[in-house]
Amino acid sequence: MGIPSLKKKIELNYRRGTTAFHCSVCDNYRANGWAPGCTVMELKPGRAYKIGPNNRCDAFDNTQRLKALGVK
Repeated sequence: MGIPSLKKKIELNYRRGTTAFHCSVCDNYRANGWAPGCTVMELKPGRAYKIGPNNRCDAFDNTQRLKALGVK
C-alpha cells in the first residue's frame, strides 16, 4: 500500500536527481534538523511531505548559491 504521493510532487515531477542537480543544493531546500523540507512543497510534518536531499523537481533553482560562489 504505502504512502500516496502528494499532488504537488506529481505536478512538479519530483524524481531522482543527478550529482549536480539535487534538492540539497536548491535554494528552496531547508535542512532544518530532523525534518528537512522544501518551501515549494511546503514545510509540514508527515511522511508525505518528506523531501530526499538526493532528489529534485521542476522547481529546482540554485541561482542564489551560484551567486554566492561568484559564478555568473
